[in-house]
Amino acid sequence: MYSFLVSILIGIGVVLPGVSGSAIAILVGIYDKVLTVLNDFSIKALKKIIILFPVIIGIMVGVVIFGNILLKIYEYYEFQMKYIFIGLIFGGVPILVNELKDKGGVLKMKPLIFSVIFSLLLIVIPSVISYDNVSDLNPIKLFIAGILYISGKIIPGISSSFFMMLLGMYEKVLLMLSSPFSLSYFEWISLIPFIIGIIVGAIILIKVVNYLFNKRLSLTYSIIIGFVCGSTLSIFPGLEFSFRGILSMIFMVISFLLTNYLSKNKKKIT
Repeated sequence: MYSFLVSILIGIGVVLPGVSGSAIAILVGIYDKVLTVLNDFSIKALKKIIILFPVIIGIMVGVVIFGNILLKIYEYYEFQMKYIFIGLIFGGVPILVNELKDKGGVLKMKPLIFSVIFSLLLIVIPSVISYDNVSDLNPIKLFIAGILYISGKIIPGISSSFFMMLLGMYEKVLLMLSSPFSLSYFEWISLIPFIIGIIVGAIILIKVVNYLFNKRLSLTYSIIIGFVCGSTLSIFPGLEFSFRGILSMIFMVISFLLTNYLSKNKKKIT
């Protein structure tokens, strides 16, 4: 039941602009478990996939049902929604730090600070780079884009949109992904390298990240916590001392407490 509930949040995070679904996954404690199952995937280990059913269903519910509803709300109440998700994200950070300590790890400040700064650069760079003169897509660029796109989905706090913008492919890839049924035969064929890149990138990244969790626990947690905290600044709408601003801050505190409660009581929620 816990996995299903938090997976709905992950699905919503996948849909809403600027919110990382993988960041929410790690904050609520199911990220490494999902990675382990996917990393150990084999014919003999098919039974393990059953563990992912609540996660898959929850994400689908989050994307299809709540995601569409919240996207409409987001159009009119973007300011408040951003505060809510900032609360949700930061509410899980203390739990993540405690989880690291429980596993015998130590929070390393240098990697954490570096990843925060790196995340801030990912926010700044797209605003100062011009993408007016962008060459047409080709198979190699699409393949690389696929790898970078999935890296933004697997690595918490990293933006897929940033990589697409850096390659000058954001609008074209977004069009292909958002309107798959309207694509022509030629467009589907041209999309194949992108899909292959996603598959190859997913296989490699799942192995690498799973290895880092097992062998370099402190370093990995420190970097991820930094990415999560740094990337959250990208959706911070600023301070506003009005009724809307005060109400948004209250929503942020409530969402902070909600994530904190879910993380602390996940064993009780069955």
